[in-house]
Amino acid sequence: MTDLRRVLLHGVLAVGPHATAVDIWKTLGHMMREGYVPSQGSIQRNLNLLVARDILRRDVTPDRIWHYRIAPERRDTPAITFVEAGTGRKIPCRTPEVGLLLRRVAAEHGLAIQAAAITVIPVNLETGVDGN
Repeated sequence: MTDLRRVLLHGVLAVGPHATAVDIWKTLGHMMREGYVPSQGSIQRNLNLLVARDILRRDVTPDRIWHYRIAPERRDTPAITFVEAGTGRKIPCRTPEVGLLLRRVAAEHGLAIQAAAITVIPVNLETGVDGN
């Protein structure tokens, strides 16, 4: 997630759910009075990327104006599996908080989680020490 994309998302939030690229550009101009305002071309390229990554939604009106809004958070959780290092045994992780955490970390880097495998080792519950 680049600085420009972070600023762009703030601009989308500031404009509201029916933001156009021009509205976002004007809002960024007001937000960044002292700094560099990105060009309309840079804004459009990054809006396209955020739509492709399912971070933003783009709606097109009958007069062919594109409106942007933040995509609703997905309710489905990615497939997360714990893989035991010594045996290769696979244990499904059905804790929604783990999926939410992984999704947020991935979004910070402009990515989306489809599935995750986490390698684990057995721990002795009495001592808290791994089994190796």
